[in-house]
Amino acid sequence: MPTAIPFRKRDPGVAAQTASFNDIVFPKIYEEAWGSSDPNSLDQRTDFDRARIFLMRIANMTPDPLIIQELRNIVSNPQNKTVQALATAIQHRIFGNSHGSFATTPLMQSVRFMLLKSRVPELILSDRTRSVVDFFFDPTLERNLNPLPTGEVSVYKYVPGRLKVAIIGGGPTALASAIAIAEKGAGSVEVHMYEKRWVEKQLPNGEIVVDYPPTARRRDQVVTLQDSVTSLLSRPSYQALFAGRPERVWPGSANIQIRKVEDRFLKRVQDPEFQGLVFLHCEGVTREDLAKVGDFHVLLGADGAASWVRQSYFHGYENERGRSYALGLAFDRPAGLPWSQSLNVFLTLGQTRYLLNASDHDGRGYLNMQLTEEEWHKMLSVDGQPVHFGRPGCFRKPDGSIPEGFEPSQVFAPSEDRSSPLWTSISDGLKLFGFKDEEVINVVRIPIVVQAVREGVQLLPPQDSINVKRPHALVAVAGDAAMTVHFWPGRGLNSGIKAGLSLGDELVHALNSGKFIGMPINAMKEYNDFILKLQGREHDKRSIPILNQSGSPEMLGWLLQKANSVPDAVAIEWLIGAMTQIADRLQRRDDWSYDFVENVEPQLRIVLRQLAPLTLKEMAVSFPWPTREMAGAEVLPIRSMKAEEKQKWLNNLWGLLKDEKSKDSRAAPPPPQNGDRPTSSARFEAPKGGKARPASLMPPSRDSLDSGSLRRSNATQSVRHSRNLSVPGEGAPRARSPSPGPGGEVSLSRMLTVHKKPPSSVLGDALSLALFRVEAE
Repeated sequence: MPTAIPFRKRDPGVAAQTASFNDIVFPKIYEEAWGSSDPNSLDQRTDFDRARIFLMRIANMTPDPLIIQELRNIVSNPQNKTVQALATAIQHRIFGNSHGSFATTPLMQSVRFMLLKSRVPELILSDRTRSVVDFFFDPTLERNLNPLPTGEVSVYKYVPGRLKVAIIGGGPTALASAIAIAEKGAGSVEVHMYEKRWVEKQLPNGEIVVDYPPTARRRDQVVTLQDSVTSLLSRPSYQALFAGRPERVWPGSANIQIRKVEDRFLKRVQDPEFQGLVFLHCEGVTREDLAKVGDFHVLLGADGAASWVRQSYFHGYENERGRSYALGLAFDRPAGLPWSQSLNVFLTLGQTRYLLNASDHDGRGYLNMQLTEEEWHKMLSVDGQPVHFGRPGCFRKPDGSIPEGFEPSQVFAPSEDRSSPLWTSISDGLKLFGFKDEEVINVVRIPIVVQAVREGVQLLPPQDSINVKRPHALVAVAGDAAMTVHFWPGRGLNSGIKAGLSLGDELVHALNSGKFIGMPINAMKEYNDFILKLQGREHDKRSIPILNQSGSPEMLGWLLQKANSVPDAVAIEWLIGAMTQIADRLQRRDDWSYDFVENVEPQLRIVLRQLAPLTLKEMAVSFPWPTREMAGAEVLPIRSMKAEEKQKWLNNLWGLLKDEKSKDSRAAPPPPQNGDRPTSSARFEAPKGGKARPASLMPPSRDSLDSGSLRRSNATQSVRHSRNLSVPGEGAPRARSPSPGPGGEVSLSRMLTVHKKPPSSVLGDALSLALFRVEAE
């Protein structure tokens, strides 16, 4: 028997009051029309008999003659043999299986009362019963009439139907979102996923599962998942993701191949606990055939960087922040990686020309190389077609044959001219991390567009929601569909998982607090706010510094043109100085995953001496990662955080705030005079600070390129005032003054003409993100 609050005597004309938004109030006349349900009563009619009589009495009180006649036809139809059948008939024949508004009606309340008294919502044993409950107890509909009934009333608890979420896409973000929504919804949310790469497979035991066919396009890239993100997953989901074996590479994180994330999350979402909650559809969906999705409350676009959901419903809300180009060399080395992962980290962080993301567990991953505009247009196969994920290029085997699965026309054109500077740069990238040409399994060029939506949630246009049973639905985006990042600093998949967790949190929170009633767009305000905060963190503090430093094609091309100004003998020392200092700092961290390496410098020298002098110069002028500029408090879905994690996060945030306050309270030093500036204490990283939005990503001006000096765009706003890199300590008393360069300053080229390793103080300043200038010699 549904829980009812007994009749409450009220003064005539005074409306009833509800204690909760999920209280549903019925007038006394409904109870009288239903009759006594006391098992000791002489009235032993069945619920079906009571329901038929109840509907006839309600019909007689209805002013609409069409509804009266339709109700009589439904009640007298011998095919309607259950309460559920009566409700189904009313749903389709009177309501047309659709709600014209979110407000309730007297007939709606009558059917709800009939279903509650018959306990239908408690005994959902079929899809038809589920459909009836979801329709009449839709979680977005008003619970009560307006105004509420007066006089004596009975109050029942509303039994909301399921909120329906349709997810476009089946990648890591989509799967993580589905899992989070189903876990947090605890039966109150139903998820449908649509992915064209999936197929149904029958296992030997006859079970049908969804999987990827051997021919499916898969992503072999290796990504780094932060512990601060994966710790937010439920224990079963965490175990499913890493299979009990996370691979530690970078501090506070674990590496994993994207293909493995997809495989393991796809298997997880088919666990028995999600049966009847998550439905997998092995087909793609476009805007043109969205109607086949049927009814839903929320449409989630998790369909990647080329998202049709974003392009269709967020047009005008897209904001491009910058772009970059990269070459991706996928490799397969079953024996594992050539160098230790600790050495790979030092080699990667010491420059930004090359990036290695790989797994030592199976020897697979990608070596990436940032490209100039000119290099980008040379990333072609021998037939003149660009190499991309849909049609990758390949290298010839040592015997000159074509690898299996490729056509002769797909041979990577630059690999055919092994004397060219471009091939030297590509080949040296492989040598940097110890790989051989024959270990490369495909080659692609990768456009990197840093962009985001200005809003994460919109109303779905009525013309696109013809099968939605309410006046409108909501549409949201997550993952790369919501924002794309520069994958050098990464965090793309981390952001996607966080967005999925936040979506699950905020959907369920809004559902349980009544915010979804009427489907206002601000029902998902917290999710929208989270997406915008995440954009600010990942764009302004991670992607933009890389773009400003060396990531944009114009900036990289400009830097590489000036690389020859760095003397051969100094470039290697410059890089070794950066990498050894990075190694020293990282190995002192408590979360460093490897044993302390005593002989870092000799190992670095062995590796770097294999590379061409021009490659070393290009690496040197690309500068190390701006890791300090990227530091700061993470944007996390607070509702998903465990108590101890939340306290740790708050402590970290409080520490950052105190640091900022301490900085603000200090007296600012007097401005530099006569071209002098204070000594920098940076060690390869920009100091924290600077609240202004990063500078424009416009390429260097023609004036700066045509003049005799080299000027860099801002890599950080905290050093925006410093356009020239002078020798640290200028302005302080000296025993011996350096020889001035043109304009009275010591130029970078002059500083790099020393014939010994520069002192650490010089390296620390020169390899920070301060702006620099190379005067023409």
